[in-house]
Amino acid sequence: MSTGSMTKRHLVELLSLEEHEAESLDKYLTSLEAMDSNKVMESIQCHLCDIQIVVTKDRSKMEAVFRDQESSRVLHLQCDSCKKSVALRAGGKWWPLQESLHCGDSYRSSFKEVATFGERLLLHVLNRIIFKEVEHDSGTPALFLPIPADEQAKLIWCNGEVVGFYTLKPRGKLYQGAFGESYAMPIVDLMFIRKKFRQQGYGAKVIEDLAFMFPNQNFGFSHPVSPSLYIVLLRYLQMHPEMHDHIWVTTYTGDEGHRQNIWLLLRHLVRKKEILS
Repeated sequence: MSTGSMTKRHLVELLSLEEHEAESLDKYLTSLEAMDSNKVMESIQCHLCDIQIVVTKDRSKMEAVFRDQESSRVLHLQCDSCKKSVALRAGGKWWPLQESLHCGDSYRSSFKEVATFGERLLLHVLNRIIFKEVEHDSGTPALFLPIPADEQAKLIWCNGEVVGFYTLKPRGKLYQGAFGESYAMPIVDLMFIRKKFRQQGYGAKVIEDLAFMFPNQNFGFSHPVSPSLYIVLLRYLQMHPEMHDHIWVTTYTGDEGHRQNIWLLLRHLVRKKEILS
């Protein structure tokens, strides 16, 4: 059975955690195991291999949605051929991966702060499937940990399709694992732009969004910063000299001794010809 017309709304429009948890995933997996082999099974097309993947218990992998809440879980359906996730089960239905990257408003083109459970699920899809499994550059260090439930984040949209996201550690938030120490400035912890939307100015738009939210204030990017982002930052700072003293690359809390001015760092890298000006 194909799932092409099963989704009348989009994953990002899933209303609440309660709606999602109305179905017990453990009971669902048990029902898959007990299903009559003669019954017509649900199947979903792998967007990478272009083959139909029959939904079975063995192909369904349980994943935590949030780093700090193991009770909030979803299922990933995995392809036998490419070993990638092809769909997500949430709210009592399977959401094919490519469909989950869209919303019902084809005109949505904006930065939107993550507020609903459906938006948290889409953040999970981008971080744990698209970023980790499908589009990760092996030369770029990344942990791919689930994102905490209370993490401040924004989704980036273009014509109803999600472009990417970034997460933010706000100034004053306690640093996890540190007694009484908090972030000294807003710090971008994760930033991801899907490959099909790269080299279209979205990196610069993230910087502009931060500068708009924090006028005349310091903000930072968590180390390590990718070479491509360094180039975007260099071009941005060349055009905005008033921001030279406000953008930093940070470790730990971003306090004194744990931050480096990006403009000074970039000038050093240009002189060494490690990046092009």
